[in-house]
Amino acid sequence: MEIRRELGVHDVQSCIQTWITVDPQGIKIIETDTGEMVGACGFVKNNEDIAFLGLYCIRSKYQGYGLGIHVYNAAVEHAGNANGALNAVPGKLELYRDKGGFPVVETEFKCLKNFTTDHVDPRNLSSAIPKDVSIEAVQDHHLPALFDYDYSVVGFERKFALALNCQEKKSRTYVAMKNGACIGFGTIKTSCLGAGRVGPLYADDSAVAEVLLKTLIISLPNVKGLVMNTVSTNISSKKFLKKLGIPLKEELTRMYTKERIDVDTKKVFALFDLNLTPF
Repeated sequence: MEIRRELGVHDVQSCIQTWITVDPQGIKIIETDTGEMVGACGFVKNNEDIAFLGLYCIRSKYQGYGLGIHVYNAAVEHAGNANGALNAVPGKLELYRDKGGFPVVETEFKCLKNFTTDHVDPRNLSSAIPKDVSIEAVQDHHLPALFDYDYSVVGFERKFALALNCQEKKSRTYVAMKNGACIGFGTIKTSCLGAGRVGPLYADDSAVAEVLLKTLIISLPNVKGLVMNTVSTNISSKKFLKKLGIPLKEELTRMYTKERIDVDTKKVFALFDLNLTPF
């Protein structure tokens, strides 16, 4: 987390701990003989078929010595034959495509990094939700419905990670329920730079997503700004960001080692994490 803060990245320590629990060997580090961490690279197995590459970093004073390739190779070896995915920063697409083993380039959307260090006013968001829908703080009895809904959105099982996600410190998770079924859910956490980071945020309906987002922001006061990483094809999420005054900072290109993961991005209002899982 010190290295990520040094790079100005809004990662969340508890989120990384969740995915280390899911895949204890998923993040590799490189360190000096005296035990100082030089850098890291994760290729976390979400399951046996899907892995995600991220957290690739080298401490600034050790950059330029060719150390990164060693920790990168160790992470790639761990992923094995899983379909790997990553979000390439600008200028790195060709490197990952031609030399990194990620030949499949997503052309339908970009992943968007949006954040501000300024205070955001949740009153700018609507409180109106469809009839018979309730927004509730997540409890154990909600989890089966939440798991089913997540599977319906992303297409693969993440029960263990989601259960841990709901237990993380300095975080809040809310579900949208209708007639006993989950029709959306969202989480907000505190980033290593002190901002509130929303993700995941999924819903069938944009009105439900907006109220979930408003509820999440209200539930975690006294943070230094807001982070919300989105997909370019979700028009409603762009409207929410505009209402809150959160600017776009960077566009990332999704890439795969084998094949695209096809998801209805209209239901994805905020990504779970840019470095640990596809959506």
